[in-house]
Amino acid sequence: MNRVFLVGNLTGDIYFDRLLIKGVERPFLRVILMASRPRVVSGMRIVLWDEKAEFYFPYLQRGSEVAVFGFLQSRQFKGKLIHEIDAINLILLRNINWEQGEKERPKHNTPLPESAANHAFIVGTVGEDIYYSQFRRGEGNGEFAFLRILLTNDEYLKGLRVVVRGSLAELSYPYLQEGSKISVDGHIQTRERETGKQVVEVTAEHIAFLENINWDAGEAAQRAREEQGAKEAVRES
Repeated sequence: MNRVFLVGNLTGDIYFDRLLIKGVERPFLRVILMASRPRVVSGMRIVLWDEKAEFYFPYLQRGSEVAVFGFLQSRQFKGKLIHEIDAINLILLRNINWEQGEKERPKHNTPLPESAANHAFIVGTVGEDIYYSQFRRGEGNGEFAFLRILLTNDEYLKGLRVVVRGSLAELSYPYLQEGSKISVDGHIQTRERETGKQVVEVTAEHIAFLENINWDAGEAAQRAREEQGAKEAVRES
């Protein structure tokens, strides 16, 4: 998979324009990220399109620290092969131009951008306690997948509960094993269990696979899903 996760600071080379593509005007934003974690990367191109480009541009300035989730892609540009991240999610962390951003936001009637309030992004290692289940949501509603893991890193994190639901849980589970290093983008929530004890957990929205991933098991599970889908399509035809 080519999904990646990076945290770093922006250089002053922030480019925004409205490009005419096949007769349609599309807002385009390109920034250069000096990433510091989970690995050091100098001068990575980050691109955003359409509503996200227009939305985030006013908030960004030289030195802004952001977290980026996206897909690494390579393409030809002016006769050269370039590598860049097509961002699917951007989290604003520090040194953000909130004044300019909030001045522009009412024009587009959009919600506040995600920041570090209850949004969480963490890089860690999966422990041995991996719980996965599929259950029916109700009559005629099909199956629903649920995954719970405990994530740890050496710096400060000891056993944070991460819950994953739906198609993301079904996709991620076969790839994970004890010792898998992943990054998680999601929201922190506190809830009360039946025992009366409160638990703090992160509900994952995106997961990026970094190291020690069980690629063989994951790809086998993906092929099995595709074959099962093909069989069901034949039965219904």
